[in-house]
Amino acid sequence: MSAAALRRAVTLGYELRPVLRAHAWLLTIVALHFALALILYHRYPEHYRNTMQAEEFLGSLVIGPICALTAYTLYVMLCVRPAHLLRYLGRHLRMYLTRRRLLFALPVLLMMPLFASAFTIIKAAVPLFQPFAWDSQLSQLDATLHGGIQPWVWLQMLFGHPLLTAVVNLNYHLWFFIMFATLYWMAFSMEHARLRMQFLLSFVLSWVLLGNVLAICFSSVGPCYYALVLGGPDPYAGLLHYLQAADRQIPVLALDVQKLLWNDYKHQIGVSGLSISAMPSMHVASSMLLTLLGWRLNRKAGIALSVFALLILAGSVHLGWHYAVDGYAGALGALLIWLAVGKLLSLQQPAPRRLNLLVGGRVVRSVLQRRLP
Repeated sequence: MSAAALRRAVTLGYELRPVLRAHAWLLTIVALHFALALILYHRYPEHYRNTMQAEEFLGSLVIGPICALTAYTLYVMLCVRPAHLLRYLGRHLRMYLTRRRLLFALPVLLMMPLFASAFTIIKAAVPLFQPFAWDSQLSQLDATLHGGIQPWVWLQMLFGHPLLTAVVNLNYHLWFFIMFATLYWMAFSMEHARLRMQFLLSFVLSWVLLGNVLAICFSSVGPCYYALVLGGPDPYAGLLHYLQAADRQIPVLALDVQKLLWNDYKHQIGVSGLSISAMPSMHVASSMLLTLLGWRLNRKAGIALSVFALLILAGSVHLGWHYAVDGYAGALGALLIWLAVGKLLSLQQPAPRRLNLLVGGRVVRSVLQRRLP
């Protein structure tokens, strides 16, 4: 190694040291989660024989930044409306994506694909630990909490028209784009250090504790698969009949995805992050985290994301994905995790107002946070 290369390596090491220290808890949780996934992967090789983890890893490595860039481009097009869009984007992205910011985001950029792969493996193991067994109880609880009537019946009064169902369906699938765009925007954000860390830690913990642990404890498939698993009278036959009729007028993408997932599950064709699991609703849980983040940023974002989360909750029931209690559990769980993480962060030493990074062999001070949110 040449002297110049050695100097660059040493400089990079000094630059990364405070960054890794700032992300220590986050990296530790992801590492332990990934280790558990590897144990499962090697303990049940037959269950994972058709997985395509390399492709999923590479896909999740690029899809988040693409979503974030797309969201920013839409914002510029709608709100800024520059005369030369590409020139504007190029100039501002070069100004924004500094070496310092890229290094600060690097731990999140590298860990999220690993985290997504680990979540996929553990979620797919839900029926290994506990075959789907809670659907009947969750369905009964739904009716009990809603006046003896299944929640989807109440929602038919609001969304029981193909056009409104299409709107709910579109919003439900926009969740993926909005979630990833926000996650990777927060990865690059250096303006609100404690709020950023609260969101990232809450995000990871909610997928671990709710999406993996709680999903195993209350293993269930959801209303759209109720009759396929339990047999006998189906309290969701009317909902599925309506969705199929609406699909003939305006396509309901949820139905195609539900068929695909059931076919994969039935024939054990691959394992994906979309493996069947109803309780709790991670759509709702993550939307709750987005809402909490939005209210901490500004009032408009809080209102918009609150409406988005309510539509996600309604859509999870109206489209047959979840029991209403799945959404309630997801929202409550996300809220409790958010509050607990915030409390733990506040008990630590006050977040530093400045982060010292060695860039090119000299110290550069950057104001990260003038006022803690």
